[in-house]
Amino acid sequence: MRKKARIEDLVELMRRLRAKNGCPWDKKQTPSSLKVYIIEEAYELVEEIEKGDPDKICDELGDLLFQIIFQCQIFSERGSFSLSDVMDRIYQKMRIRHPHVFGDKKCSTSDEVKKQWVEIKKETKPQTSVLGEVPKSLPALLRARRITDNAAQVGFDWDRTAQVMAKFDEEREELKRALKRGKRAEIEDELGDVLFVLVNLSRFLKLNPEDALKKTTRKFEKRFHYIERAAKKQGRQLKDMTLAEMDQLWERAKKVQKYKS
Repeated sequence: MRKKARIEDLVELMRRLRAKNGCPWDKKQTPSSLKVYIIEEAYELVEEIEKGDPDKICDELGDLLFQIIFQCQIFSERGSFSLSDVMDRIYQKMRIRHPHVFGDKKCSTSDEVKKQWVEIKKETKPQTSVLGEVPKSLPALLRARRITDNAAQVGFDWDRTAQVMAKFDEEREELKRALKRGKRAEIEDELGDVLFVLVNLSRFLKLNPEDALKKTTRKFEKRFHYIERAAKKQGRQLKDMTLAEMDQLWERAKKVQKYKS
């Protein structure tokens, strides 16, 4: 029976891939050239988590871990840090930020833990703003959610969901007025305001806006594919159908999918 690989085995494998007689492709990579693969592997992992297949999740976790080891090897070659430095740093950070587990602090709810996390982070990693250093490379909806989460921790927030809905109605009316004026920059600005309020609404409802939009997009895809299949059965192409005909198939798709679910 084959012995399972350890973290040390992966580090040695990566070292050999980057060695003089290693892989030409691996040897020429840089932290910057590998950025795209980190993002791709992270999204592939998220997709498999949503599907819920443990075997595929395990596989994608391995791919993401390999990218971390790859980065660590390159920086180790430069004398900057090693994988063990990365592991030690996160180990210490997690102990410091969980004093209710590893210390004498008391937190009985996840909200209390979240507030404590923000306070500890401010103490150990001073920042110029309570909004924190939310990566600009995050998807826009997720970044907006993170930023408003941080602002809410210091009380810059609504009290009730009804207030968020009132703000949504206000922003929607402003978008309507901008559309009538027809100025592109103004329309873009007002559309952004509407989206931003919806992100806040998702936060109040304890929902992830990225997940909500992804589910709706998948729902749209399924219904549109149904329309394509139905049109094909009729020997027709969508471009030759009227909107009313496509809407009829769309309504049929909604009923079929609702029945299946």
